[in-house]
Amino acid sequence: LSNIPTVLILTPLLLVLIKELKLPPLPFFVMMITMANIGGAMTPISDPTTYYEAKTVGLSFVQVVSNSGFIVLILSVVTQIYMQLVFRKKLKAVEVSPEAVAQFDPKAAIKDTRILKIGIPMLAIAVILMLTKANIESLTGIGLDNATISLGMAALALLIFGRDPKEVLQSVIDWEIIFFFMGLFIVIGSLQQTQVVNWLAGSLVTLSHGDANVLQGLITMGSGFLSMFIDNVPYNITMVSAIQAMSHAGLAVFPLWWALNLGTSLGGAGSPIGAACNVVALGLAEKEKIHIRFFKYLSVGAPLVMINGFVTFIVLFLRYGLGHA
Repeated sequence: LSNIPTVLILTPLLLVLIKELKLPPLPFFVMMITMANIGGAMTPISDPTTYYEAKTVGLSFVQVVSNSGFIVLILSVVTQIYMQLVFRKKLKAVEVSPEAVAQFDPKAAIKDTRILKIGIPMLAIAVILMLTKANIESLTGIGLDNATISLGMAALALLIFGRDPKEVLQSVIDWEIIFFFMGLFIVIGSLQQTQVVNWLAGSLVTLSHGDANVLQGLITMGSGFLSMFIDNVPYNITMVSAIQAMSHAGLAVFPLWWALNLGTSLGGAGSPIGAACNVVALGLAEKEKIHIRFFKYLSVGAPLVMINGFVTFIVLFLRYGLGHA
């Protein structure tokens, strides 16, 4: 799932646990948001930035998983270790009574087993189609993309579950986000036409003196740092165009796609405003009177971004840097 639906599912659950079991909110929200953002780099359907990059560049599902996905698994372990070290006192101080745990009945949360039994296989089919779309095209000549697969499965679900399309269009689809992305693409197109993107690409090459390893480090660490304060979607879109400009200039840019993808994803977790899923999760928390201060979150998130950025650069350097500079 994309990281925004993921936090929409998990945040209400987390809020119930925090309130009922009297858990400290900061460790659990930082961990959920960080893992949702890092996980966004794992597949082309996990995050808008990864989807845009894969779609624009022509990176396959398998390419993204085998490059970014492998590093995501490493970063997940690093993140868990970091969280345990930073929050060990708070977590050790938590005392949960068996009586409080006994009050929860997971089966009671399932309101319609028919949707569960049909919906999960439909989701699995959609993912399988995304994984095998290149093979399907080579065998049948039918070209599919992620948007067609997702919308097709959504339309089928409307028919099967008898939902009113008008109600779905009005209450389920987030038109604000759609128009937000439309505006972003217009802005990026303007930057390309005015040669701002080419200037950015040239500046990075000049700063790195043409050294591929230095350029990789700049993009990995720089993307992580900037994405904490600039929403990672517009930043990623701009940098995709910049790296494409480097490619047209004759530079070998394949490792830079993973540096950018991972850098923007892990950087998005560094502050409350780094990514859309952060804003969604913390906004839901605010409605339930759970306040997580900006600088308190930043004091935990920013060091983790730098640590994960360094780990990412080392892995990419070992995989692509030695003997390939």
